[in-house]
Amino acid sequence: MRDKPSQTGNRQGACFGRHTVMRALRAAALTGLLAVLSGCGDPPPSMDTDYAHAGCRPWAIDVASPQHMEAWVEALWVLDTKDHWHDIPQGVVGQLPDAEGWSGLRGGGGGVRLGNGHAPKEIYVRWQSLVEPQAYYWRFPVTDELRKALVHREMAKPWYGPPRSACRSDITIGVAPGGRTILWITGGGLPPLEIARGQAKVVPEGPDLGRFGGRYVRMDDKTKQYLEQHAIPYGSW
Repeated sequence: MRDKPSQTGNRQGACFGRHTVMRALRAAALTGLLAVLSGCGDPPPSMDTDYAHAGCRPWAIDVASPQHMEAWVEALWVLDTKDHWHDIPQGVVGQLPDAEGWSGLRGGGGGVRLGNGHAPKEIYVRWQSLVEPQAYYWRFPVTDELRKALVHREMAKPWYGPPRSACRSDITIGVAPGGRTILWITGGGLPPLEIARGQAKVVPEGPDLGRFGGRYVRMDDKTKQYLEQHAIPYGSW
């Protein structure tokens, strides 16, 4: 059973907002990766539903963890701008190249693409950090600036073919032991753009909200072998 988050329960603000996203976008512009986005005025109509008008694919979302820091997502819900909740199937998450730090950010393309969904307004993710073990949740609002970034077009240089105009319409949430989190967007051959980092909260009921006797999902044997020789690199995320 996948529990839809209530409007009041399990709420946590992410450690980012308007200025954080705009700083990230401006930094990318300075390196020639992203043009500066305007943070003033009302959101353009294409931000909400008309992705085709912007020439961008509908947004998608998935979850990843550092290498060997195995995680199992119990629930991933996205509230859109029409106040409809979307239940995104997950389970075991993909892994980044390194165990320490948030290096080698990648992702996108593997998540569910919401062709009939409006722009994201709020995101809630609950997962089991199997290497600890501990259950966490992270709930945060999606800013107007992030929604603009999802439909912002720029020139990309894919690994095949000539340069082309593309959008970062793929959202990835990174989850790590200790409840450390990161959010980035990518897509269309464009380099990843980090949006925010945050701190999740412990689920007081335990895994699966206290169901199944508090049992966690079984950890992979390769992960167990890694932990026999390496400590969890707390503090690197």
